[in-house]
Amino acid sequence: MKRVYKRDEAPSLLTRYKERFPHETWEHFRRNCKGGYQEIKQAILEDQHYLCAYCEINIVLAEEEGELDDFRVEHFYPKSSTEEDGNNFHLDWRNLVGVCHGGSQPAVRDAAKRYSTYRGDRSCDVPKAGKEITSDLLNPLHIPSRDRIFRYIEFTGKMVVDEKSCPKYLQRRAENTIEELNLNAPRLMRMRKTVINQLREEIEMATANGEPFDDVLNYLAQTSLLPDIDNRDLPFFSVIRWYLGDAAEKVIRTSGRKI
Repeated sequence: MKRVYKRDEAPSLLTRYKERFPHETWEHFRRNCKGGYQEIKQAILEDQHYLCAYCEINIVLAEEEGELDDFRVEHFYPKSSTEEDGNNFHLDWRNLVGVCHGGSQPAVRDAAKRYSTYRGDRSCDVPKAGKEITSDLLNPLHIPSRDRIFRYIEFTGKMVVDEKSCPKYLQRRAENTIEELNLNAPRLMRMRKTVINQLREEIEMATANGEPFDDVLNYLAQTSLLPDIDNRDLPFFSVIRWYLGDAAEKVIRTSGRKI
């Protein structure tokens, strides 16, 4: 999970819809304002650089008939928390994030890697469902971007709290986030391990060819942690950040971009 910098202004069609129907549900909005949903979807993808807000897998969109986007809009605070005279979490722009299907959808692209028949392999909003647990979880909109929250076990891809750099007041919630969102689902651990192996191989190859170790790390940080020309991040940003260490932290500090 990495920091999500959400644009301040809600998409215009959502704003207009809320003005007309302030107590309406998300389901009615999706059915009655299809253009508004597409506007929200595009804004979320751009703000999150096409990564799932929870596990950081890259969001892939359908390309062929019969495929589904590996994407859906998640309500961080459950829609059921809406009170008649309180905040309508259904249509609260700050409550909407984009997530993958958490391994639950066989019709997405690259389903061989992304889908699992094993329930213990489901992650993100699938195990979260509508449970009232948000006070025990990290909100991706409020994670401090300058502090590294997680580290990883190199030979397994397992995600753990980085007790050296994660602020102490966030450590319990960080641990709960891993557990409640099942961010150590076997499917995710395999994909993170692949990213780690690729980085290791690139470093070993470059240094074997005589390139200075620090220069290699700096180059990889520059090319791996900044969004590409299409505003997309590489998947598993936080894994790359952890593996590249100080070189990554320097890029994050000096880039001038909200990454």
